[in-house]
Formats: sequence, C-alpha cells, structure tokens
Amino acid sequence: MIGALLAPINTGCVTRKYTIDSQPQGALVYRDGKPIGTTPVDDSVVFYGNYRFSLVKDGYETLHVEQKIPAPWYEYIPLDFIAENLVPWEINDVHRFSYTLQPQQMPNNNDILQKASDLRNRGKGLVPLHAPETPITPIATPAPGTTIGAITPTTTPSTGPARSIQPITPVNPNPIAGGVTPRP
Repeated sequence: MIGALLAPINTGCVTRKYTIDSQPQGALVYRDGKPIGTTPVDDSVVFYGNYRFSLVKDGYETLHVEQKIPAPWYEYIPLDFIAENLVPWEINDVHRFSYTLQPQQMPNNNDILQKASDLRNRGKGLVPLHAPETPITPIATPAPGTTIGAITPTTTPSTGPARSIQPITPVNPNPIAGGVTPRP
C-alpha cells in the first residue's frame, strides 16, 4: 500500500547535457563568451536550439562554432510531460560534439606588406579633414578684465534673423577682493 503511494514520487526524470571534446584536448571552451572548462567538458542543456561555442588553445587558431542541439522526440508537447513525470526510470539525453583545432598559421611578411601598400594606395584619393594649406589658428583665451562681445539675435524684415554684437561690461577677476563690477 505505501509502495503504491510512493511510486509516483520516484517516477520520471530527464537529464540533459552535452559534452565537447577537441583534438588536441585541453582547449578552453566558452559558451556565449563565458568559460565553461577545458576539453573534454560537460555542461547542462538549458534549452534546445543553437549554442555559440569558442575553443581557444595556445598555438592553435581560435575556433568559433554555432552548434545546434536538437530536441529528442520525447521532448515535444505532450510527450514531454509523460517523459518527465510518468516514466518510471531516468532518461539521459547526452549530446557529444568533437572539433579539430587547426595549428596557428604565422603570417607571411610579404602578405602583410602587400596589404599595407593596398591600404596606403586606397587612401591617396581621400580628402583630409582640413586642407593642409589652411592654417589652424588656436582660440586665444581673453585676459581677465577685458571686454568680451555678446551675440544677441535681432530680426530684420528683408533678411530674417540677424545678429549684432553688444559689448559686455567685464567682471572683476577677483570676486573675493572686490566683488562683481556693476553693469551700467
């Protein structure tokens, strides 16, 4: 009687995981930019679909892979409820992936020089941000106590908005000693 009552408690369980291996082994594996371990490495399947893995090992080209982890037939509705809750044994869903890493290629100096020359030639026809014959004059900072003009908008009927420069009375550069000079 008690066994019949406890039977539903011990039913159904699906373990989902994947294993990544590489040739040679010992490559650091990243899933979506986060390290999960060195090959061979196991991890849990969070969802079925596409995963992005990167395998990194010194002396080898970094390998970027988009790997699809397909859902098994018993994980589709309504079979998933039966597999996870009513089947009286554990179901192990394990996916194994193996990747071959390529030895790192040393760049050829002639290829690098040719690419640099091509880039230099492509840039010859471009217009610089400012013409080299036009001198760039720095903006001078006015000395304390000098009068600086202010721009105030005015409107004329024929030309529209125009601006005129009005002088501003200088402010005392040392406000603690003498305060602010009053405006006329």
